[in-house]
Order: sequence, then structure tokens, then C-alpha cells
Amino acid sequence: MRRTTRLARRLVTSVLVIGAFAAATPPSVRVALPPVQLTDSYDQQIAQLQQQYNALGTQLQGLQGSEAAENAQAAAVQQQIAATQTQVAQVQAQIDQLNVTLAQTGEAIQVDTAHLAAEKAQLTQLMVVIYTAGGTGVVSGLVDSQSIADFMEKLDSATSVSQKFQQLIAQVQADEQRLKVLQQTQQTHLAQAAAAENQLEALESQLQGQETELKQEVASLSSQAAGLVNQRQSLLSQIAGVQAQQKAAEEAAAAAAARAAAAAEAGGGGTCGGVLCPFAFGTIPDSFPWGQCTWYVASLREVTWWGNADEWLGNAQSQGYSTGSTPKPGAIVVWGSGNGYSWYGHVAYVVAVVSPTDFYVDEANYNEIPGQLDSREVTTLSDVEGFIY
Repeated sequence: MRRTTRLARRLVTSVLVIGAFAAATPPSVRVALPPVQLTDSYDQQIAQLQQQYNALGTQLQGLQGSEAAENAQAAAVQQQIAATQTQVAQVQAQIDQLNVTLAQTGEAIQVDTAHLAAEKAQLTQLMVVIYTAGGTGVVSGLVDSQSIADFMEKLDSATSVSQKFQQLIAQVQADEQRLKVLQQTQQTHLAQAAAAENQLEALESQLQGQETELKQEVASLSSQAAGLVNQRQSLLSQIAGVQAQQKAAEEAAAAAAARAAAAAEAGGGGTCGGVLCPFAFGTIPDSFPWGQCTWYVASLREVTWWGNADEWLGNAQSQGYSTGSTPKPGAIVVWGSGNGYSWYGHVAYVVAVVSPTDFYVDEANYNEIPGQLDSREVTTLSDVEGFIY
């Protein structure tokens, strides 16, 4: 970019050089600009997004497989829990029955103990009668007998009572032993049933813990899967957005090429080596120095302001032109000075848009060679002052 304050002779020189440039442009290159670069760029973006989408799909399939396996394992654990709970219920029923039997045994022991006490009291009374015989003792009783027959009768009576007493004692002892054995057996069964119940309850608790852990893992997998689904949906939206941008850019490029072709048929410049020629859209008043970026852009759009490239945005705004920070086809992009651009800034014509930070421009004097035209992709808004619409 060169300063616009040239000598007065620049106007005459510009007219002569423009005429020579147009005459030197072979008609064969005045054709519509094919959007091959745009298509390739968009296709690359779409391919990259599609690869990410497919990779997420593979991850999602793996997660879904893991989730299915976890669900199957959880179902198996639930079945084990149900079976264990049935066993616990059966053991509890046995324990309840044993408790009933134990209570009945206790009652029987109490009854037999009372009966035994009554029998012992009765035997005691009999012994008193036999051995005391009214307080004189057995010997006195026998001595006082009126006859041998009386003595033998008393002796037989004492012997009969003694035998009955011994039989009762033996019966009571046998009953006590039987009840004791029954009680010990029931206590053993009760302890076994309690141990079995504790074991089953521990197993049930363990299985429930496994079930809880599996449910947590399933929930985590489900959450991860949902996240992947959302990411895939986001990628689909991005792909659709890029495809829409691609279509819009291709339509804009095709429209620009059609305008250039129509201008060429009407006597305009058309395209020059794949770049819009100066005055491609017809004759436009252009008083900027020939070959500069400002001159080239002013040949494609009517510019009613003056100044160096870095002054264009403010000058256009002062005249009421719409400006912004988003590239649009047909807009003028304005850069400030520095970072490879001239001290006076730089301007170019936007021919197509890839994204809010990626667009294509046609321009002149980008390499500080006046009159040299080129087309390039801009992938950053660094040093961009704005766009004139």
C-alpha cells in the first residue's frame, strides 16, 4: 500500500495503465471463478467433524455394550438376592417353629416339675407314715404289732410304698432327662438356624452392595453415553452449519463469478487468473493511485470517501455506511498497520465466507508490488479493524 497523496499526474497515468492492463488481459481468462478452494476447505472441515462423529459413535457403542453387560450382571445379582431372600424366609420359618417347640417344651418342663414336686410331697408323707408309725419309728411299729401277720402286713405296706416311691423317682428322673435332651437339641437347632440366618443375611447384604455398585456403574455409563450423544448431536449441528456455510459461500462465489462474467460480456474486466479483474463489475469512478489496494477495491465497489486504507472504516462510518466485525461476501475488509501489512494499513474485497473468522479475499499490492492481484484465505481477525458493508 502506498500513500494516496500522489502527484497530479497519477490520474493520467492511472487511465493509461488501466487501459493497457485491460488490453493485455487475454479474453480466455475472463471466466467465472470456480469455488474449488472453498469446496476443499469446507470438505476438509466436514471430513474432520465426521471423523470425530464416527469416533464418538465407536465410543458410544462400547459404552452401550458395557452398559448392557452391567445391566445383565445386575439382573443376575437381583435374581440371587431374590433366591437368598426366599432361603432367609424359609430359615426364619424354621426358627419360628423351633421357638414354638421350645416354648412348649418349657411349659412341659414346668408341668412335669410341678407334678414331680407333688409326687415327692406325697412320698414324703408316706415315708413319714411308714418309718414313724405314729412317732415310734419303724422298729417300734413292728414291735408293737399284735401278731406276726400284723407285722408282715405293715412290712408289706411299707415295701409297696417304697417301691412306688422308687418308681416315681425313676419316672421323674427319666422325664427330666428326656426334657433336658429335647431342650439341648432345640437349642442346637436354634443356634444352627440363627447361624444360617446370619450367613444368609450377610450374603444378602453383600449382593445388595454389588447391586448398588452395579447400578452406580450403569448410571455412570448412562451419563457418559448421554454426554457422547450430546457431543454427537453437537457435531451434527456443526456439520450442518459448515454445510450451510459451504453452500452460502459457493452461492456467493458463484454470484460474484456470474457478476464478473456479466460485466465481462458488457465490456468489464471479468476475472484475471482466478481473481476478479479491476472494474470486473463495470465502470466505477476510482481516483485512488493505480495498483494500490485502495485503487483495486474502489474498482469493485463505489467508494465515496478518501484516505489511506487504515482510515477507510472511520471515513465510511462518518458517511453513514454500515460496518461490523463479521465478514460477508461483497464487504470491504480493513486492516490496521503492522503484522506484515503496510504502514498505511490494507483493504481487500471479500469474495466468500467460511466462518466468522475464516474468509476469502481478492486484493492488490498485498506483496508491495503495485498492480499485482491475488486471492487468499484469511483465517484470523487479528489486526482487522472491521468490515464495510
